[in-house]
Amino acid sequence: MEILKLILDWFKKNAVLLLGSLAVFVMFVCFVSGCNYHKNHSKCPEITTNTVIIHDTIIYQIADTIPFYIQKTDTIIYTETIIQPVDTAEILKNYFALHVYNRHWEDSLLSVNLRDTVTQNRFMGNDFNYRILRPQTIINTIVDNSVKYNSCLYFGLDIFCPNMEYSEIALFYASRKSLLGIGYAPLAKGGSFKIALPLFTWQ
Repeated sequence: MEILKLILDWFKKNAVLLLGSLAVFVMFVCFVSGCNYHKNHSKCPEITTNTVIIHDTIIYQIADTIPFYIQKTDTIIYTETIIQPVDTAEILKNYFALHVYNRHWEDSLLSVNLRDTVTQNRFMGNDFNYRILRPQTIINTIVDNSVKYNSCLYFGLDIFCPNMEYSEIALFYASRKSLLGIGYAPLAKGGSFKIALPLFTWQ
């Protein structure tokens, strides 16, 4: 009986150390088990890739006014060959006439239209527009790394000071709506039941 009393006294004096060691050991076991479970049962992050191809349908117009368009004579080349006979009336008629030129260029990138009006050896008006043909590709990659739990199971320890007799080993179940727990005090040889409800929630 004396030996049993000594053991009980030693246990009472070192109850905090023993309960703390037990709690650390249990948490370590839970951590290792949780890691193995997560590795074998959890899915990889969900990767979502959306490819959007946008075609530009706008026709861009460049105005033939300053500062968008600047016109000047670059070079004048006179020819020495004059076709005979010379019809002055026809030359004057052609000189004052409106000569309209429509030109078009297109490749895989651009479609360009140019409309020039020439009279009296100079440009009277210009209509320049283009359209972008090459589509724009937008790739959106979304990786969902969020981890969401609906409920959790906790192991804990309640330490009462200075009366260590009521220190408890506790187990808690937590969900979004409530918290439930049970505890056992080895020294007091009694247990407890715990319940809690959320007051505020945030992210």
